[in-house]
Amino acid sequence: MKTSIAKQLSNELNDIVDRLDESVRLAMDRCPEAEFTAYRSAIGRVMGMLVLDVLNPLYAKNPAAKPEGYDD
Repeated sequence: MKTSIAKQLSNELNDIVDRLDESVRLAMDRCPEAEFTAYRSAIGRVMGMLVLDVLNPLYAKNPAAKPEGYDD
């Protein structure tokens, strides 16, 4: 895969991760505790899969696509 494509995918996927994280904050402020806990758990699984199954392999093959500070 070309580095330019890997960087574009990285940007898109990291935007998705950021939006999912923001959705958890929204749910925390506006949902009953039980619903929030279930939602946070489900979103955590989705985010984990994106990072472990998609982003980390992408960066292993295309290190130049990894955003600065990603491992911090």
